[in-house]
Amino acid sequence: MKGWVVGGTIVVIIVIGAIVYLMLSSHGIGITPGGPTSPASQVYVYLTDKTMKVDHLYVIINEIAFHNEGGGNNTWITCSLTKTSFDLAQLVNTSQLAAQCSLTNGTYNIIRLYVTGVQAVVNGQTYNCTLPSGRFEVPLGPSPMVVNGTSYDVTVDFGAVNSVVITGNGKCVVVPVIHVSVKRHS
Repeated sequence: MKGWVVGGTIVVIIVIGAIVYLMLSSHGIGITPGGPTSPASQVYVYLTDKTMKVDHLYVIINEIAFHNEGGGNNTWITCSLTKTSFDLAQLVNTSQLAAQCSLTNGTYNIIRLYVTGVQAVVNGQTYNCTLPSGRFEVPLGPSPMVVNGTSYDVTVDFGAVNSVVITGNGKCVVVPVIHVSVKRHS
């Protein structure tokens, strides 16, 4: 029975400890074994993303035109296309002639491209894609192109291969970030 009296004291301490533990736990405070001398555990958080391989990104362009700055808002010179469908996935780090234009002397400040369709082949599956707009008007460089008998190369970088988004319901959206560079033809 002597042990019970001592045990009674121990039982009271255990009961008080259990009550404190339950109160702390209910407030989201945890007690870990080993106390403050335990070494902290390291948690490493990694981020990853599934790569999407665009096998082909076919863009159908039905018209390319340049705006003559001195001719008013409606002065657009249309170019003759050499091809109407282009696989942008095959044009990474290379280029392909899309149109040859005969421009009269003047100052040209905008190129306009009419895209009538986009089709992507992603991981072997074909998607008909939508664009935010079928007509893209992009300024020519930091300054307009002055045509006065000089030939120019205008390179349009769609930036679309990395802008293909396949939604959860299987729809394809392409949001190109178009850049244009102009240099004298060599």
